[in-house]
Amino acid sequence: MKCRVVVDATTSVGTLNERCYGQFIEHLGKCIYGGIWVGRNSEIPNEKGYRLDVLQAVKSLNPHLVRWPGGNFSSGYHWKDGIGPVSQRPRRYDMAWGAEEPNSFGVDEFIEWCRLMNVEPFIVVNAGNGTSEEAAQWVEYCNSERDVYYSFLRRSYGHEKPYGVKLWGIGNELYGEWQIGFCKDGSECARRTMEYANEMRKVDPNTEFVAVGCEDPEWNLEMVKGAGKYFDYLSIHIYIFGDKPYRELAAIPLDIEQRLRNVYGLIKDARRKYEIKHEIKIAFDEWNVCYPEAKEPLFTQFTRVKDAVFTGGVLNALQRLCNIVPISTFAQTVNVSALIIAADDGRMVLTPQYLVFKMYGNNRGVHVLNTSTDSELYMSNEVGGYVPFVDVSATISNDRKTLYLYALNRNENDNVELEVIFKGFKARSGIQQFVAGKSVEEKNTFEDPNRVKIEETLVKNVEAEASVELKAHSVNVIRFFD
Repeated sequence: MKCRVVVDATTSVGTLNERCYGQFIEHLGKCIYGGIWVGRNSEIPNEKGYRLDVLQAVKSLNPHLVRWPGGNFSSGYHWKDGIGPVSQRPRRYDMAWGAEEPNSFGVDEFIEWCRLMNVEPFIVVNAGNGTSEEAAQWVEYCNSERDVYYSFLRRSYGHEKPYGVKLWGIGNELYGEWQIGFCKDGSECARRTMEYANEMRKVDPNTEFVAVGCEDPEWNLEMVKGAGKYFDYLSIHIYIFGDKPYRELAAIPLDIEQRLRNVYGLIKDARRKYEIKHEIKIAFDEWNVCYPEAKEPLFTQFTRVKDAVFTGGVLNALQRLCNIVPISTFAQTVNVSALIIAADDGRMVLTPQYLVFKMYGNNRGVHVLNTSTDSELYMSNEVGGYVPFVDVSATISNDRKTLYLYALNRNENDNVELEVIFKGFKARSGIQQFVAGKSVEEKNTFEDPNRVKIEETLVKNVEAEASVELKAHSVNVIRFFD
C-alpha cells in the first residue's frame, strides 16, 4: 500500500502536557508487593526495598506522572496505616479486593519511589469510607511547612521537607456499586467532592483536583453543576474487554477519541449553563485492554503486538486531544494487566505495550502539529464507519529542530510506503523506531522475553519530502532533524 501524510509545522494544535503518558499503580495483585516493592531484605536486587529491575524499567518509560494508591483500593484505604515504623503498621483486610494489606508500602515509600524516578506523584484520597478531614490531614502531612501536628509527624519520620504533591484525586469510580462508599447519583458525589476540595484546599491552596466522572451525561452534568467550582479535571475510565477481532481492536482508539470529545463537549455545555468560569478538562486516568486470562486475584496477562497497535492508537488520539485531555495514566504499570510482568524468581518481561510507551515517552515534542493523511480504509463495526489503515500524529521540539512523527499501520498483512510531506520544516535526516513482530499475536514471555523488541533504522532520501516504510501491524516513531 501507499499512503501520503502532510505535516504542517507552521502552526501548533496545542501543547503536549508532560502528564499525557502517565502510569497507574494500585495495591492489587502483585503490582505493589512483588512488583514495585520487595523489601530491603529480599534476595531480588533492590534499592532501599524497591525492586531494581522494575524501577529501572519504569524510569526508562519517562512517564512524568504516577497515580496511586488506587483504583478501587483507594475507597477503603486509610493513609495513616501506612506511615511510621513498618513494624508498628497495622495489617488490614482490603475490602476492595478481598486481600490482606500489610501497609509496608505507604505514602512515604511512594513519594521516595517517585523521586528516584523523577516523576510527579498523583494521589487519590479515600472518598469512599474516608472523611474530608482525613483527606485534609493527608495534604497537611505531604505539603505543609507549618509547625502543626501532621507536618511535625512527617518530620519525626525523617522527612524534613514537604513533598509538594500538587495533583489529588477525590475518590475513584464512586458511581459504581462495586466501590466502597459509592454515591447514589452525581448530585451526592458533587456534594462530597465539594466538602473534600474545600478542606483540602484550605490546607494547601495550590492543589489541583481530579473529580469522579464517567460516560453518563446525567452524572457529569450533576458533578459540574454541584461541584464544578471546586475541581479542575473530570476523571474518565475506559477499558476494552474481551478478545476482539484484530481490525476492530485496532480501530477502537478512534472510538475512544470521539467518546472523550463527547464528554468534554458536555462539560463545556454544563459550564456555560451553570456559569462555571474556570476551565475543567479530562483526566483519562485508567485505560487499557483486558483479556479473560487476567483473572483474580493477580490479573496477569501477556499482551501482544495487536495490543501495541491499540496502545499506539490511543497515544496518537491523546496527542490530538492535547487541549482537552492533558492527563492520562495507563492501568496498570506492573503485573496487573500490565506493561511490566515481574516474577517472584527475579525474571521480568516487557510487553509490546511497554515498548510503545517507551518509544513515545522518549521521543516527545512540545507542540502538537496538524497532520492530514490520505490512506486506504476498511470498515469497522466498533467505530461504525470506515477507518484509515494508517493513523498519524506529530509533535515538534521547542527549538523546532526535531519533528516527531508517530505512525501506525493497522494493516495486518501489508507494509505501507508512507510519503511524508513537510510544511514549514526542512528535514535533513531521520531515524525510525518501530515495534512490529512477525504477527499480531506475537508476544514476549518469560521463556522468550525478547521476541518482540524495538527495532531501528535510518530514513533514506530525506529532503523536502521523505519516504518511510511502515511494516505490517506496526507502531512507528520517526525523528526528523533539521
